[in-house]
Amino acid sequence: MPRLDARHVFQVTNVLDGLLAAGAATHALAAVPALGVVAATQAALTATCLCPRCPFLGPVITRVATTKPEVALTFDDGPDAALTPRILALLAQYDARASFFCIGRRARQTPQLIRVAAGAGHSIENHSWDHSPRFALFGSRRLVREIDDTQALLTDLSGRPPTCFRAPAGFRNPWLAPLLAERALHCAAWSHRAFDTLDPATARIERRLSRGLTPGAVILLHDGRNARDSAGRPVLETVLPRLLQGLQTRGLRAVDLPTLLAGHDRTRRPQDTAGRAATPVPRAFR
Repeated sequence: MPRLDARHVFQVTNVLDGLLAAGAATHALAAVPALGVVAATQAALTATCLCPRCPFLGPVITRVATTKPEVALTFDDGPDAALTPRILALLAQYDARASFFCIGRRARQTPQLIRVAAGAGHSIENHSWDHSPRFALFGSRRLVREIDDTQALLTDLSGRPPTCFRAPAGFRNPWLAPLLAERALHCAAWSHRAFDTLDPATARIERRLSRGLTPGAVILLHDGRNARDSAGRPVLETVLPRLLQGLQTRGLRAVDLPTLLAGHDRTRRPQDTAGRAATPVPRAFR
């Protein structure tokens, strides 16, 4: 039996909406305009769900307006028994801090890594329990389990409740924002995405991250499911030290996301910061 994926579900939903709008078969002709409206509405809703930085499904953090020379480093999909300790060592070497958006199921398998990361001053944040590719299709009951089970585990392991949530791949639905608001959780996206789960070319990742990198940026990297370079090494082992060197050269400090949010300047808009001319990229980060 073919596996049901998100595309099929949305197609079925569109058909059902069309039938409901059309009513009885005898009114089919009269329903044609309504079908067009329903189809357009569904298309817009689907596009919005698949747009991680779109504000229409509720507040989402993509960049923080700040006067401080800080950017947020964030790592998704961990912890990973092999790569996360290497990332922690690099962060310590450069006196950098980061937020680790952890999958609950993986945190349960490697609890010591959560304790070590939290003990080193990094923030531990919520990235759902299963990181399901169908996350945006879940109803509120399943979303509650995904959020709350992860929240409880990470609080127990790190000693601090997560204050930020990032949806798997950033995909959301209309039920998520009210649930996050009830739990005082910020919905986090990003301003700079490495695509380091897919792209094996470290130079291309470095160019992608350095473009327009200014105070208030939120950088998305992955300590889980990291792509491998031509030598078979995780690309972050090459990219991260160069990124940290580049930040220091630019006079920028890598912090966790809650720290960046604490420095939010409410008199400025995020685009005020984003619009600044970018500092020339240092050779080590070209």
